[in-house]
Amino acid sequence: MPTTFRIYELNEMSKDVKEKIMKRSKLDVVQIESQVKKIIEDVKEKGDYAITEFLTTQIGKRVSPEQLQVKEADVSKAYKKLDRKVLGALRHLIRNVKAFHKMQMPKSYFRQIEPGVYAGQNVVPLDSAGLYVPSGKASYPSVSAMNTIAASVAGVKRIAIASPPSQNEMNIDPATLVAAHLSGATEFYIMGGSHAIAALAYGTQHVKPVDVVGGPGSPWTYAAKKLVGDVVRLDLPAGPSEALIFADGTVPARQVALDVLNEAEHGPESAGVLVTTSKKYAEEVANEIDIILKDLEEPRVSFVKENATKYSAILVSENIDQAFNFLNEYSAEHLCIDSKRASKLYSKYKNQLRNYGTLCLDSPISAGNFGVGPNSTLPTGGYARIFSGMSVDTFLKKPTVEQLRGKSWKKFGQDAVTLARYEGFPVHALALEEKMKQL
Repeated sequence: MPTTFRIYELNEMSKDVKEKIMKRSKLDVVQIESQVKKIIEDVKEKGDYAITEFLTTQIGKRVSPEQLQVKEADVSKAYKKLDRKVLGALRHLIRNVKAFHKMQMPKSYFRQIEPGVYAGQNVVPLDSAGLYVPSGKASYPSVSAMNTIAASVAGVKRIAIASPPSQNEMNIDPATLVAAHLSGATEFYIMGGSHAIAALAYGTQHVKPVDVVGGPGSPWTYAAKKLVGDVVRLDLPAGPSEALIFADGTVPARQVALDVLNEAEHGPESAGVLVTTSKKYAEEVANEIDIILKDLEEPRVSFVKENATKYSAILVSENIDQAFNFLNEYSAEHLCIDSKRASKLYSKYKNQLRNYGTLCLDSPISAGNFGVGPNSTLPTGGYARIFSGMSVDTFLKKPTVEQLRGKSWKKFGQDAVTLARYEGFPVHALALEEKMKQL
């Protein structure tokens, strides 16, 4: 009986199917880049009015530029609207995430390299950050907190949050607003997608430009970040969510099915992929997915069913070695090893398994989504091969310091003069020689 998720033999799947699974949401980004470029140019030219024109059509009522920035009074109202239980859960998440990010902070140093030669590095936060928090398909106060905490712990003074309007009204989801405020954000803007990224990067009449733009989002957000990279630092390629699960049959099929759906329920561009060595177990998980979908409400069911025809799948490998080779090749945002011997498998394959945003060892992905400690803004679309997740480093620069002290650096100076003359720079050499005369 056919199931929502197709099952493929890893050895026998067609080149086209594999390519679609491997490229996932990057395919969507390519298709809209020209449209996103027009939006960015519109914001550069018309500023606030380009954003308000779009918002007016989005929410169905006239929006003025003055409505783009959230007022302090509205932040206070958001606290009052928030359920006490939700507020408590957010505070718990913030404690854990802040503790983890504090451990990430590097230290400045200044040390002797050789006698008389000293060098060091300072750790300096960027002055400002613009952080995007998606909305629409869902609310993401957890993302709001995590993005803001990384910037705040790094020491960024001006942290601006941008998020789309919620429920066709010119306001930000209360939990998203409170989470950012509790975590150290200082400005809040109601704007979304490509328009928001352009405004943060280039500035408008009401939005001051920032030094770094970060945060996950839809293909429209993802594409916009790529296109503004010439004027602002970017965090990482963080597009539609994805999860890759390896399961060896030692964990109940329902638990594995839930992990596969964890990221697939985000939206039609998202992906949930399972790799296992057993065809029988693959079928059990596929059946569990269908059972779970019967109890899910819209729009989650439609999201999963759509991405199941595009980027989600169940793959059967010949053995664990082949499975782990695929895990590394896929380079997942969220990689999960669902096995009672997950720690042993990780220990055995950790040198081979190098490409992932975050790794969940027999633990639900959702635990990390909601506050284990590491940031949940992670590289998608295969970019875990060359990027890490958001961290304090996203918001730091590390300028260096150099000094020659005393008289013991003469041998170094002579060698430096030799290299300067070899490269054909006489003034370089003369500057060193002049300094050595003073020894």
